[in-house]
Amino acid sequence: MGLIEKRKQRSYNGCLLLFVFAVLGAFLVWRWYHFNRWRQLLPPGVTLGGVPVEGIGREEAIERLLGAYNGPTVLHYLDRPLPLYPQDIAFQIDVGAAASDLDAAMEKYRGAGGYLRYLLGQHPDSVDVPVQAVYSSDALRAFLERVSAQFDRDARPPIPQPATGGYLPGESGQELDIEASIPLVESALLSAEKRETELVVKQTGPPSPDFDILAQVVESELASFPGIASVFAKDLQTGDEIAINADVAYAGMSIIKIAIMLESYRYLDESPDPDTTKILTETMTLSGNFTANLLLRMIGEGDAYRGTQVLNSSMRQLGLGNTFMATPYDEDVVPPTIVTEANTRTDLNTEPDPYMQTTPMDIGLLLEMIYECSHGKGTLTLVYPDSFTENECAAMLEHMLANQLTGEDDVPVLIAAGLPSDTPIAHKHGWVADTRGDAALVMSPGGDYVLVIYLYNPGWVDWDQTNSIMTRLSQLFYSYFNQPESTGP
Repeated sequence: MGLIEKRKQRSYNGCLLLFVFAVLGAFLVWRWYHFNRWRQLLPPGVTLGGVPVEGIGREEAIERLLGAYNGPTVLHYLDRPLPLYPQDIAFQIDVGAAASDLDAAMEKYRGAGGYLRYLLGQHPDSVDVPVQAVYSSDALRAFLERVSAQFDRDARPPIPQPATGGYLPGESGQELDIEASIPLVESALLSAEKRETELVVKQTGPPSPDFDILAQVVESELASFPGIASVFAKDLQTGDEIAINADVAYAGMSIIKIAIMLESYRYLDESPDPDTTKILTETMTLSGNFTANLLLRMIGEGDAYRGTQVLNSSMRQLGLGNTFMATPYDEDVVPPTIVTEANTRTDLNTEPDPYMQTTPMDIGLLLEMIYECSHGKGTLTLVYPDSFTENECAAMLEHMLANQLTGEDDVPVLIAAGLPSDTPIAHKHGWVADTRGDAALVMSPGGDYVLVIYLYNPGWVDWDQTNSIMTRLSQLFYSYFNQPESTGP
């Protein structure tokens, strides 16, 4: 190639190189122009305090941030939504810090380095710029305390309803745990995506029925009775007792035949023969005074008076010193005076029969002793370890279970009238002109219990009134031990 051609070729190459540089320069200027526009906007994948802000400017991003946090945070107290507004707790986003943090996070995507990444198509990874906020912790705590005062509730036991003989179901308790809830609320306050949280609420189930409340209702029911009313009740599972005038002396009537039956079994060395069984059955189910005297004669080795002395001594041994028989039944003699703690009271006087007396508490405890003995434990097995077996005590209960007292149309009366018809009740009733009494051991599905009721009115006690009172009280006690399902809040 000649010299001229070489010079032309070099000129051509130089022009081409200049053209390439010119085009490249124009491209870079064009891209720089677009980069300058691009870097004024936030790149894809950028969030500010959880708020998406890609494709918008910094000022608009701040506005969007403030808008997202301007609404209420919803707190849930169980199923109740409660709005917590920013002004309630002086909640504020630190705008200056948010802008500075956003600029700092975007710095490497600006300037020469950012331009190079832009040219190479290197977009930033997803970035969440956290925000800083201030609020009044005292105001937040005060807000939660108001919520607690409004919605917390103590657990409520079932409430007796005398009109129906049933109970209002109990309610669960609920209590806001403020200390455990505060961190959850703080987290929701600083979240743009989840502006709600569940408060920590401690729940407790309904408490068991309250024996003390039942006692108050029983006292209220007895308040309208014109004479003297007494109730002794005992939960045979827990040992809880209700004793309303329970240590007042009353006529023994036929109820004291429970003690005669007990002493008969203590006297016998083996199971009663058919004749003795018949006498026991007639005494406990037909309230036979003659048969009761036969048993006293057996206990006294042929002397019924001695039988009463054996009975009295035994009652004292068992801690039932207010229960005694001065004579056998239907004796037309002046009885010896027997002084007890109950019959020397001066505040309440039922003019008890001087021939035989007891108290509701004594009889109730005696029923408990027989019941426990039938389960191989209790006072009888301790005081008389060789005199009673479980089977003998169970047989005593069977005699009382056979006592089916009914009124008109064979309808149960007294305590049995307040029970479902299939509820076993081992009881002994008794009455004289001025006194009605019923002593029962009730074996219900929800628990076994003793219930003894005595009602006294000077001169004459009305049958319908006393039967109605005993029925209602029996319903209340049965319902206490056999509660329906309690409810939540």
